[in-house]
Amino acid sequence: MRTTLILLAIIFVTIVGDYLIKIASQKPSGLFTLTFFGGMLLYALPAIGWFYLMKDHSLAAIGVFYATATILILAGLGYFVFKEAFGLRELLGVSLAIASVVVMSR
Repeated sequence: MRTTLILLAIIFVTIVGDYLIKIASQKPSGLFTLTFFGGMLLYALPAIGWFYLMKDHSLAAIGVFYATATILILAGLGYFVFKEAFGLRELLGVSLAIASVVVMSR
């Protein structure tokens, strides 16, 4: 349960950081905006969670679960919030990510 909570916290903070950096990237002076710096700071926080996860789990296992959850959430964020296309390539990528979770879970 502790592992799941830490992983969810890492994913949430990373997604908020991704969101802020995406917003900053849409501005002409994006690298010099508060949203970019906020996103950058949020990227540093998950290192604490990764430290605790790496004590008890293999890098491959936590990497697969983290990457898949992040892919799913970012794909949804891109599609619903930023109105980005979701085509066959994206569907295949998301499907393979989910398949990797199935393989690592066994």
